[in-house]
Order: sequence, then structure tokens, then C-alpha cells
Amino acid sequence: MSVRSRPAKPPEPRFPLWGALALPGGAVFGALIGIFVGALFGIPGIGVAIGAGLGVGIGLALLAAAIVLASANL
Repeated sequence: MSVRSRPAKPPEPRFPLWGALALPGGAVFGALIGIFVGALFGIPGIGVAIGAGLGVGIGLALLAAAIVLASANL
């Protein structure tokens, strides 16, 4: 007869959720802001492209921070 012990609590996820959502969230949020700023200046398409690019850049920075935090918990 074998006895198995159950873990006291479920294991915590190692990678933060905000890190996984940083890239798509940054792209969508940047595009939404960009369309309004672009419409303000008369060219919404350029605003969307620039806004999405900035959003992806910010998302990459947040993703890098999440990777650092996840690797610190190893």
C-alpha cells in the first residue's frame, strides 16, 4: 500500500499573466489611441500604424520585464 501526499496548495504559475498579454494588449491599445490621434490630424491610417508600433514597443518592454521577474523566481 502506497501513500501519496497531496501538495498543500497548487503551484503558482511562473510567468505573469500581464507579461503574456503585454504584446497583443499594447498593439490593440496603441492602435485605438492612434486612430483617434490620427483622425485629429486628418490621417487615421498613419495614426493606427504609428500607434500600433508604439504599443508593440511598449509591450515588448513589459514582456522583457515579465521574463526577468519569472526567471528570478526559479
